[in-house]
Amino acid sequence: MMLVLILMLSCFVCGGTDRVKKACTPEACLTLHLEKKRFANASEDCINNGGNLVTMRNENELQIIKSVLSAAGEYDILNSKVWIGLELQKRKCTDVTEELKGFRWTSEPTNSRYSNWKKTPLSTCTEKRCVSISLADGLQWSDGSCRDRAFYMCKFIFKGMCKPIELKEPGDVKYNVPFLLKPLRPNERLAMLPHGTVAEIKCSGSEDAETFVSICLNNNSLFGWTPERFCTQNQSYKNMGCDHNCFETAGAGVRCECCEGYYLMDDKVSCAPRINCENSPCESKCVPTPTGFSCKCLDGFNLAEDKVSCIDIDECQQHICGEHGCQNTPGSYFCECKPGFRLVAGKCEDVDECTEDRCQQGCLNSEGSFSCYCHAGYSSSSNDSKKCIDINECVSGPCEDDCQNTLGSFKCHCRENFILAKNGISCIPYPVEKTQITPSTDHRGAFITKMSQSPVTSGPSTINTPLLNMTNTKADSSKRKERFLGSFLMLVCVLGSVIPLTVITVLIMSVFVIHRWNRSRKAALKNANADNYCWVSSGIDNEHKKNNSQLNG
Repeated sequence: MMLVLILMLSCFVCGGTDRVKKACTPEACLTLHLEKKRFANASEDCINNGGNLVTMRNENELQIIKSVLSAAGEYDILNSKVWIGLELQKRKCTDVTEELKGFRWTSEPTNSRYSNWKKTPLSTCTEKRCVSISLADGLQWSDGSCRDRAFYMCKFIFKGMCKPIELKEPGDVKYNVPFLLKPLRPNERLAMLPHGTVAEIKCSGSEDAETFVSICLNNNSLFGWTPERFCTQNQSYKNMGCDHNCFETAGAGVRCECCEGYYLMDDKVSCAPRINCENSPCESKCVPTPTGFSCKCLDGFNLAEDKVSCIDIDECQQHICGEHGCQNTPGSYFCECKPGFRLVAGKCEDVDECTEDRCQQGCLNSEGSFSCYCHAGYSSSSNDSKKCIDINECVSGPCEDDCQNTLGSFKCHCRENFILAKNGISCIPYPVEKTQITPSTDHRGAFITKMSQSPVTSGPSTINTPLLNMTNTKADSSKRKERFLGSFLMLVCVLGSVIPLTVITVLIMSVFVIHRWNRSRKAALKNANADNYCWVSSGIDNEHKKNNSQLNG
């Protein structure tokens, strides 16, 4: 652990006012971006450069991150927040029963058993939450809004590393590393350079100051610079820099080779004995070193405490299959998906049963399952919920008269001389054309004539008065009634064409009109009786006069 930290501190780039700090370990490179961004923008920047936001899946990664942050002492980094690649996706819920509390890493593997929470994250199922760290909190995890702004660190994993080129004579080397858009400055130095780094070498001691290019490549699982040239023409200089033998090649400078029983190391100049791995106790792989050997394990295994044995990693303990079953295998694992899920690329994904025509009518998919439903007018079969049976609505008697059942519905019919109302259920009489009754002038005249012929009584005698000017009287009375009835009918037509009258309004108006008509009729009859009759002398006055004359005589 201390060796790794020393290596980290030694390879951290001194950049003056540079807002991006770089560091490399034998396995990966890190960049610290001292520009505050939102979580999504920070993650996108790391991905665009070929990496991901830094992870903290174990104590070793925590110590490496701490050493990088501590080396940026010229900035106010102590109390500043730094994004790490841990987030709670939207529509996912906080789960206090998990080590990661429902959060997931933004790079594979997304789950881990290691956690370092400062406090329990906010309980939510609707808000996206992101995690940050700070030196002031001892790099403990704190969740917050992803819209906040903070510094961030990116991690870049490479196949291997090369040591920096050591020039044997004065010269300059400019490195173009894969995870940066710009080359490293002359005063920037990394203890390890990743696979794919391009070195532009200029030897100042050469006559034409020639510049040539060397690349960090993989050569039979050993990473080194190709072609090898280290700016030296002095054959007496430490055997051209080689530990053992040195050979000059045409147009490619010098090349080092090792004696029998040794192999050329990554720096292409050092030699290590191969015999160190002969009869080694390593359970899996042996890697020779200048001072001995080291053991390594295959993927899916960890080196045991004895540094020679390999222990299988139980991925199932990391809840790598989530809520599904997990079966551990030597060096690997596989997920056992629940019903309604299927294994896709090592993960369990929901099966959309609705795309497989499981239901006769409607289908509703859900996570790990589905449900069928029937359209209106149908019900699910008691024997098979996937099938739908037509409902006979006529059983409940929805129609006023006859009912005919149809698929998914019903239809009403009416008896003879009736038709179906607009509601489709009730029956109304078939409409018949009404005969308009027009008042007859003969009836009115007969009525008036009868009234005129009624006897008039005065005292003890009953006198039948002759009918005078009856023709004119009838004509005047008829005209008055026709005018009245015409006005009445016109009023009803106008009101009927403007708005539909309610029954109450019609009754009130009818009573009012009848009342006015009766008053008019009475007045007409009174005038007719007064105007059409005259009094005729009965002879009584003449008798009185005659008797009086006889007495006086």
